[in-house]
Amino acid sequence: MRSHLYCLLTICLFSTLEVSSKLLAGGISPQALASWRFLIGGLVIFPAALRQVASQKTSLSLGSILKISALGILNVCISMLLLQWSVVWGKASLSAIIISVNPIFVSAFAFFLLKERLSCITWLGMLVGLAGLLMIIWGEHTHWVDSQNLVIGIALACAASVSFALYTVLAKRMVAKHGNLTITSLSSLIGSMVLMLIYAAQGKSVAFEPSTANILGLAWLGIFVSGLAYIMFFEGLRNLKASTASLYFFLKPVIASFLAWGFNNEHLSLLQVGGIGVILVSQFVSRQPAWFAKLSRSGA
Repeated sequence: MRSHLYCLLTICLFSTLEVSSKLLAGGISPQALASWRFLIGGLVIFPAALRQVASQKTSLSLGSILKISALGILNVCISMLLLQWSVVWGKASLSAIIISVNPIFVSAFAFFLLKERLSCITWLGMLVGLAGLLMIIWGEHTHWVDSQNLVIGIALACAASVSFALYTVLAKRMVAKHGNLTITSLSSLIGSMVLMLIYAAQGKSVAFEPSTANILGLAWLGIFVSGLAYIMFFEGLRNLKASTASLYFFLKPVIASFLAWGFNNEHLSLLQVGGIGVILVSQFVSRQPAWFAKLSRSGA
């Protein structure tokens, strides 16, 4: 029961990411928000990562550090920065929904890069999920002419979802070798510092006005969303199957859309609500190939 509670709390925290980012958009730049929240999150996870390293008695070679650094750059400097920009240019609800379909792209990358075999049910789930995504995007077509920013926001969110899926697949082998917490903490810390250095080299700063709202918002995203949420999720995974824990992520589009409506006054059309439903069904179906195979055999 406690493991299920950890997973539920995790997804509730994750669902606040885009809404909180939208509220902070006027006071903290996307690059500053991405840099600081992953630096804080990485530091929060770091003690747990040290315990993991000690318990598994693993060591980090130079090659491993370089690979972890590349993962951090891909996640922080590319994927999550794109997500932050998508929130600024578009709608928090749409960004949250689009990033939530990344498991579809994970399956595709796993097939091509890791040579993982996918069942027909998984392929069907991916196609249905893409159809749901297109329904959500098309639901905004009446605003495309009036708001080019919205189109840019949707495109950035799609790029963020695809790049995060690539990060997930590339991190799989490193996670198996060094552990989830270790890879998450180190890649977050390295990625955030690299992003800061990139902007410093361009003569830009990731500084922000230290107002109460900015500090509290950044603390929320760094400590809770990018730090404690990961720790709780991995704690929940200790007693649950990965497939069972991942089912909680289906709740993010629903929770995030509700929060965006309450805090950002964002609304979804009936077509988009239907698209969310299609995505939820597709992700559930794609994760149950064994169940469908058993059902098929019993029916025969």
